[in-house]
Amino acid sequence: MNAGVAKKLDPQYQDALDQYAAAMKLFGQQKFERAKPLLEKVCALPFRELADRAAQHLSTCHGRMNSASQPALPAEEYYHHAIVRMNTAQFEEAEVLLTKAQRGGAKGAHISYALACLRAQTHDVDAALVHLKEAIKLDPSCRAQARQDSDFDPLMDDPRFTEILYPESRA
Repeated sequence: MNAGVAKKLDPQYQDALDQYAAAMKLFGQQKFERAKPLLEKVCALPFRELADRAAQHLSTCHGRMNSASQPALPAEEYYHHAIVRMNTAQFEEAEVLLTKAQRGGAKGAHISYALACLRAQTHDVDAALVHLKEAIKLDPSCRAQARQDSDFDPLMDDPRFTEILYPESRA
């Protein structure tokens, strides 16, 4: 039995996945105070791929909760709507929304990472690699996330993608 199947059968893994899904629902609704404890629990579990993703979102929760509780910027709203569109393979709409987010002042690793995912899914390999490098430069944890992200499956055979994700293998 391969490791992926074993995880799916493991009730602890399923519980962790359920907690992560609940946290992401709250995160998407910008209920960071409620998402934080769920993400902390997932971070403490032995399932690395979930813990890595949870840690990245937990970091965002901390930043949002510490930023004087200002209402969400319209630019960030465009970003969140773009992610929903990407998850439903509505890539043209996602691109429009990400462009609006950037024009509205949204910056950071999450924007670059989303653009990398979008470009990978639309088979614009060169642009995907540029955006992924930028995301990793802004937040090195994006490297670990990209290693597990199926959005990058179209790039898996590209040696440039491997070099970005595994720079230690160059030595």
